Amino acid sequence: MPRDYNKIDKVISETGFFSEYLPPCFMLDRQFLTRPPDDKCDLIAPVCFTMSRYSGNDARRSIFIPEIGSYVVTSQFIQREHIVKELIEFSETSDASFSPILGKDDRIVRHEQSYDKITTEFDEIPSDYIENVAKKIIRSAGATSMLKLDISNCYSSFYVHMIPAILLGMENTEIEYKKYLFDNNDDSINPTYLKYMKLDSIIRQQNLNRTNGLLTGTLYSKIVIESILTCIDKELQQQEIKHTRYVDDYEVYLYGSEEKQTISIFENTLKRYGFVLNSEKTELLEFPYYITENLEKIFHDHSEASIGTAETMELFNSFLSMEKAGIKGAIRYLLKSIEKNPIDTNNPELFKSYLLTILGNNERSLIKACTLLIYNKDTLMLNQSDIKFITELLVSHIHYQHDLEVIWLLYLLMQTDNVNRGDAVALSVADSHNELAQLLLLRNDLLSETLLSEVSLYAKSWILLYELYASDHIDESDFVYRLGINKNLDMYRYFKRKNLHFVVI
Repeated sequence: MPRDYNKIDKVISETGFFSEYLPPCFMLDRQFLTRPPDDKCDLIAPVCFTMSRYSGNDARRSIFIPEIGSYVVTSQFIQREHIVKELIEFSETSDASFSPILGKDDRIVRHEQSYDKITTEFDEIPSDYIENVAKKIIRSAGATSMLKLDISNCYSSFYVHMIPAILLGMENTEIEYKKYLFDNNDDSINPTYLKYMKLDSIIRQQNLNRTNGLLTGTLYSKIVIESILTCIDKELQQQEIKHTRYVDDYEVYLYGSEEKQTISIFENTLKRYGFVLNSEKTELLEFPYYITENLEKIFHDHSEASIGTAETMELFNSFLSMEKAGIKGAIRYLLKSIEKNPIDTNNPELFKSYLLTILGNNERSLIKACTLLIYNKDTLMLNQSDIKFITELLVSHIHYQHDLEVIWLLYLLMQTDNVNRGDAVALSVADSHNELAQLLLLRNDLLSETLLSEVSLYAKSWILLYELYASDHIDESDFVYRLGINKNLDMYRYFKRKNLHFVVI
């Protein structure tokens, strides 16, 4: 049965704007997509927030939300030119990739894969994890060792002018580029080159017209990256490199002592596309290199329909021990499994205690711990001691400028009715630089008049300034001046008339 790319395009445009890491209250109403500005829209800086890299250290990753006008222009062009279909079908020609755009039943794959490369297979449908490891073992048959290689800053270093080379190849793109330079009205210029050159131009508008860097966070960026990495897969295979890839995280199979030669081939191939190898993450693993646990079976073996205190402890201890033994992501896998298949424990206080402890000790699992506390708020009721702990944890993340953690902890307190208008939590958030967290307070009427005045005075991001404008806390002239709006103003006026917001309450 052929794919319905009209439906796929629609789903990607409506759900691919906000990072999947943000709370579900951040949502793009489809009406936002109906009023595009001119193709050459205003250049307005995207919103940036930080999150853990999930790598077991203090490294942070920047995630972006493009200005809505530039996003709508991009979305409409991509749909009009059928680019999603072309790029997805091209990326699926790589048999080395384990990071597909579409999964079973042509659903968009959403398992936090674009930014988290540490055992992210755990975030897939559980049965896929074992299936994928089996495929890798088969692919690596006979190998004596494995090289783990990683592209340095893949998204932020991507040279956007490379986009036409995805379908045309480097050499043909160079030929078309020279034709275009000599005479941009030349009828012999390949239409594919012109279309993807236009895509290059439109995508750059989301990032202030910079030629280097795709905005990590949108589905469109993920599709482009997967496509360019497919080009690299093909070149590596032409040079008889056998490998698998998960986004830009490579596992290369060696059959002798060709380690240095393989690294050299990788470096030269990446250089052609403007990438460099992250030598700090290069690792050589000797056989056996695929030793895994059947986490799905372990979960089901320890989670009966109803479990007591001892069984609850045994369930959590199994996954805590695996995490401690080096199976990074085991705790998060447990929480995602509980979310999909809730456990019925006769000791909810013990269950809650495990979640709170994970909240404070395992950043890669913080989102899922918050989610479970929210879903089970009627049975896992937070007491004053719990609220104090979460509040203090939130304040410490503000201090360290851990944006996403602050947003989720605030969302947890709000969803459990533990934030009041203008209280200490609201004051801490208002005094921070976390404008997405401030937006949560604004939309839920949790800012006192004093705090609202402070937030309005210092707001910088397009999204918070729009919400202040839409709710009449700043006037239009102030909104226009502070964002430098010209071509996008009619669009924003339309959004305000329609009472459209980026946070659903």
